[in-house]
Amino acid sequence: MIARRPYFPPVPREIASLFAAEGLALLGVADADGDEAEERRYRAWIEKGYAGSMGYLAAHAPLKFHPRGILAGCSSVLVAGINYFQPVDGEHAAPARGRIARYAWGRDYHKVLGAKLRRVVSALRAAYRGEEFRSFTDASPLAERHYAEKAGIGFTGRNTLLISSQFGSWFLIGEILSTRRFPPSGTRSLGRASGPHGGCPSGCRRCLDVCPTGALASEYEIDASRCISYLTIEHKGSIPVELRPLMGDWLFGCDLCQEVCPLNLRAQGATERDFVAWRAGSHLELEGLLSIESEEAFANRFAGSPLMRAKRSGLLRNACVVAANLGAVELLPRLRALAEDRDPVIAEHARYAVELLSAGGCRRAASCVREPVGLRADYPQRSRR
Repeated sequence: MIARRPYFPPVPREIASLFAAEGLALLGVADADGDEAEERRYRAWIEKGYAGSMGYLAAHAPLKFHPRGILAGCSSVLVAGINYFQPVDGEHAAPARGRIARYAWGRDYHKVLGAKLRRVVSALRAAYRGEEFRSFTDASPLAERHYAEKAGIGFTGRNTLLISSQFGSWFLIGEILSTRRFPPSGTRSLGRASGPHGGCPSGCRRCLDVCPTGALASEYEIDASRCISYLTIEHKGSIPVELRPLMGDWLFGCDLCQEVCPLNLRAQGATERDFVAWRAGSHLELEGLLSIESEEAFANRFAGSPLMRAKRSGLLRNACVVAANLGAVELLPRLRALAEDRDPVIAEHARYAVELLSAGGCRRAASCVREPVGLRADYPQRSRR
């Protein structure tokens, strides 16, 4: 169900104004209590192997639902969100290009949102002497989505993303841990029943059906080890061969499950200057990317961008896979050169692309290399792979 109007959790005016001054109107407050049931679910998720090679997620388990283990005396978790949506900038037929997830088009949100939250922390310390505050932006062990839900700024959809009636799922979150207690602003629900932000429409499976790799193993649960975002960003080393054709033209991240979500039909364009001033943009030409010969050259090109996380090894690895999926035979000379690259991961994936492209094309999975689907309400359901 799509909410009739945007919902904003009730928070004290004196703190809301501090966040609003930084352009953070989406704000909620959760208490710092743990949640044994969620902790058990999280540990079971780890045990299924769904975290892939992200070993730090298992290491974080003892603190995931225990803010006081991160900040002694923590009483409240202040969760803020910022919109990052931008429409796709048209079609790109030639030259061969790879797609970038929207959150990574501009400046690294860790830097943008992190700086905003640090300024709010300074203001909070000045307003509440003797209290302690610590901010985090996707850099703490805390179960951020859990506390965001608990604070009332959204609910978890079937695609496991946090969804608000204001921004859909196109927003990023960060939090401030506080020793001062503020009144909680929401009650937590898992999106299985409609709340103030709406809920997933009954029977809707668009996000599950559109995922090429079957990463959405079931409703409200993701096998991150199969997610294209994980494969192109978090995973280091060789990408499983059977998953490579399913990556389509995604070079860094993936937006498919968000693009088909009916709860994103009201998506608003981002206004944050650092997001709309592109550093990577919506697509990157593969030829130029495959010509980057050193980490220094890579850093010169992508400094301040989220793409820095993949490093040269990861991004050129991904570019080799995308080149194969697109049937970009014109890139064979460059790929052959990279087959001898000093980086063994790049070299392996370049040889893979050369082998496929030299054999008269590629194993292009046409249903996986799609034009941007936008936010159409009539997007057809697809069978899962």
